[in-house]
Amino acid sequence: MEVFSQHDKDDARGQRKKLLLIWFGILAAYLIAVGTMIGVNIYQVVVYADRGNQVLFTVLSILFSALFGGFTLFFFSLKFRLTAKYCRMLRDIERGLKDTTEGTFLRYDDAIALKDGVYFYAMELDCKPLRRDDITLRKVLIEHTIEKPQFNEGDKIRFTTHANILVEYEILKKAAPADTGEQA
Repeated sequence: MEVFSQHDKDDARGQRKKLLLIWFGILAAYLIAVGTMIGVNIYQVVVYADRGNQVLFTVLSILFSALFGGFTLFFFSLKFRLTAKYCRMLRDIERGLKDTTEGTFLRYDDAIALKDGVYFYAMELDCKPLRRDDITLRKVLIEHTIEKPQFNEGDKIRFTTHANILVEYEILKKAAPADTGEQA
């Protein structure tokens, strides 16, 4: 089962484009406002020799510039950065090398971790070591908005990863239900 569908990928790219359009719209409004004030000020000075609005226009220009600069800083450092990093991860998954392995599911690690600007939780598996005497515990990352796959402890799973990020999985063998110790 694929973790990221084509619909998810298209939605992420659409969200990124929408955010850029919003920012360019606000940039256009800012440039029009400042340009209008400059044009009106130049016209009044040249035609009427009147500098009465110069201080007002200067204060408004500084205020608009500070607001636009602050908005841009927060916009690109928070919302847009997370969306762009998510889109980059999806692009890398499509184009990058993938590794398919089998392992036994152990548990989920619900601690949220940041990798390359995207938040993940982990799935812990017992896998065959790559080298002799190597560690057999493997933590596979799952993007934090993805619902946890319904695995039970001991399920045998074939999974595909890119940069240790879960891309797709298949349950090969379900584990036997755990004995609760209750007797009838």
